[in-house]
Formats: sequence, C-alpha cells, structure tokens
Amino acid sequence: ITADGEKELSLFIKKQIPLEKIKVFDCNVVYRKELFIYTELIKVMTLLQDKAGVPSDDRFKLAKAYKGSSVNALIFENLTKKGFKTYGRLDLPPVKYLELAVKELAKFHGISFVMEHYMPEFYESKIKSINNQFNYNEDWKELMKKVYLYTANLLGGEIKRKIEDFLPIAIDKYPKYDKDQTTVRCCLTHMDYRPNNVLVRESNGEPVEVMVVDFQLMDYGCPLKDFLFFIYASTSREFRAKHLDDLKDLYFETLSRFLKYFELDVDDVYPRKEFEKVYKDWMDYGLIRTLYASVFLFAPDTGLDVSNLSLAELPFNPDRVFEERARGWLEDFIEGGYL
Repeated sequence: ITADGEKELSLFIKKQIPLEKIKVFDCNVVYRKELFIYTELIKVMTLLQDKAGVPSDDRFKLAKAYKGSSVNALIFENLTKKGFKTYGRLDLPPVKYLELAVKELAKFHGISFVMEHYMPEFYESKIKSINNQFNYNEDWKELMKKVYLYTANLLGGEIKRKIEDFLPIAIDKYPKYDKDQTTVRCCLTHMDYRPNNVLVRESNGEPVEVMVVDFQLMDYGCPLKDFLFFIYASTSREFRAKHLDDLKDLYFETLSRFLKYFELDVDDVYPRKEFEKVYKDWMDYGLIRTLYASVFLFAPDTGLDVSNLSLAELPFNPDRVFEERARGWLEDFIEGGYL
C-alpha cells in the first residue's frame, strides 16, 4: 500500500538448488557472488554513474533486488512485467540485439575499470578477490571428453582427427585461461554472457534495450572471456564473417564513450592494441568454452532433473542445430590456424 493507494508488486524469486553430485563449484559461493552484485556493488555502480552524470539511457543497469534477498533466495523485480524476455535458446538473435548486448558488455567492463581508478582500495579488496572457484576435476574432464568426442564423431573426416588431437590441449589450456589474473589486463567479468542471460525488450518488433542477469559465475579475469564466449555462443559462421569486426569496433567505441563520462581515456585504461593481441592469443578460448558449454547451450527441452547428476553424467544429446554451429566453430579455428 502506497500514499497513492494499493499497487501490485510483481516479484521473481531465484532459489538456490542443491547440486548433490556436482563438485566443481560451491553453490554457496556462486550465490554469494550474485547477492554481492545486487545488494552491494549496484550501490557503488549507481553512485559513480550519478557523480559522472551518465545519462539514463547510457548507464549500466541491473534489475532491482529487494530487501530480504539472501544466499538461499534472491528476490527481484519481475522483468517480464517491463516487457523483457529471452529469444528462443536455439535461435540466432537479430543483429540489433547482438549490438545492444555487446554495448552492454562494454559498459559492464567499463564500470569495473572506473571502480579500479576511483576506488582502488575497494577494488583491491572486493573485486580482485572474486576468484574463479571452479574445480577442474576428473568430473569436468570426463564431460569435456564426452562433448569433444561426440562432436568429433558427428562431424567426421579430417575435422574428427583435429578435435581428437585438440582435446588434451583444451583440457590443459582452459583452466589456465580461466584462472589467469596476472598476464593480461583484467576486470570484473560475467563468465556466462550468452543470450539466455541477456534479456531483451522490444518495441514494434525491434530490440531497444537489454538487461544482463545471472551473475553467479562472475569473477575477476580477462574481459575477452566474456566477448569470445558471447560471440561464439550467439552467432553463425556466416554472421561472424560479415559482422565480427563491426562488433569489435562497437565494443571499443562504447567502452571509449562510457569511460569519457568519468574523464578516463580508453587508451590509458584498455588500449585497443592490447585487446587485439589478447584476442588473437586467446581466440581458442572461444572454441574450448563454447564447445564444452554446448551440453547446456543445445540441450533439448526434456525436463530432466539434473540436480542429482554429476557433470560426467549429464546427457549430451544436442539439438540438430548443434552440428551446423559446431562445424562453423571448427572451420573458423582451422582457418585461423588454431587447429
């Protein structure tokens, strides 16, 4: 009840689901990360953007979380009431959506760089301490083998041999990429930046706004991890051939404009030359991550309860669109000399 009378409050409650046999991460840790960004970090982000006078339509925004949120249950505003939705999980999103999502990613990374510059003590204690807690154990390795060998057999021919040869390299390199906080420029990273976690609002059938959700895997690491995963999880080979350079330009144009609100120069904070070097050096991260994440990205809607399964026990029976997407990824990396 308000001063203007009764108002309906529509909420979305996100409850922690115990995963009995998955030991690659601690559920309490990942939910604490999300609780932190929605109850503490959002205040810092808002304060900094207020002080800099960032226009409402150019801010990095988060859904509203309500008092009473805890590690066990996060209470959010219901974004569907504001018109937000996700596209079909297996669909290729429209170009306009991808552009909006890349711009939002640049602002997310940008506000992290702003915190680093203007709040160094807070950044050191609260942001740089957000480590990747993932345990790359035998369970994870068995899932990698399952997905990679399934893909090798599905695609066959010379690609089959290349995937089989790449598997031990991927198992060795991926944890090093994921936990690297010293050899490359780092900031706050989402770590699960894909269309399912970037909601969209449309007007007259056109995407006009996006909202990032699901920060459970958030950590301090290389921003290229977010960019590469998003690109390969969201696009086709044909699209990348036409638009990848444009999206990279858009990321940097947005990051540069956003940092200017805070009187920061992108060349001092995150030079394009450094981005391009790490992009080239880390490009196979995009293949490794997207291929193993396919167990979730392309899973058919069977309603299977996975709470009592280990990673290695997760079934990998991807939707039929997987073959075309996977072939596109592999051809990209063969063409680039990574396989």
